[in-house]
Amino acid sequence: MTLSKQSVARRQLRTAIRLLFDGEDRVSVYSLAANAWEVVDALSSREGIETVSNQTRENLMPGKDLARDYINSPYRNFFKHADRDPDEELDDFSDSRLDSLIYLAVEDYMRLSNKGPIEFQVFQLWHLLSNLEKVRESRLLEIQTAAERIFGQLDGRSRSDKLSAGKRALEAASKEKGILDDPRTETEEL
Repeated sequence: MTLSKQSVARRQLRTAIRLLFDGEDRVSVYSLAANAWEVVDALSSREGIETVSNQTRENLMPGKDLARDYINSPYRNFFKHADRDPDEELDDFSDSRLDSLIYLAVEDYMRLSNKGPIEFQVFQLWHLLSNLEKVRESRLLEIQTAAERIFGQLDGRSRSDKLSAGKRALEAASKEKGILDDPRTETEEL
């Protein structure tokens, strides 16, 4: 099997999304998503592609770095390193930071390749429905209507219920011939 950097990032991110929707280990999900994001970010920079990560960088406080201050710290560094402070403990592992990282990686990947696996498409819509307050007013009704048709109403539901809705939507989308045949959908076995 021949692997490219982009295919490795795609595989890691697909696996992260599947694990997330299955309610599996969030540390592993974050690590896979952070690895994928780092590769996609480097490839996108090399190609000169305008990404959500670039747009985010433009809006950070002076002196802050997206990778160093928001992706790697505190979570990714904590998960990878024990040489600096082996007795350190992490008190707060945020679902919103986890979801935002996956969203960045998904959006950037889809801009890099102009398509994406079903997992990316389902997660993208799931994340938007879970964060409607961040959606532009002009797109709100369209996104909310489409997302609620696929996931049902997520507002007020528990995290576990929201993830289950994502898993059901992913399973349904994986059987939709129209989605599978769409040229914007990447298909590849894990």
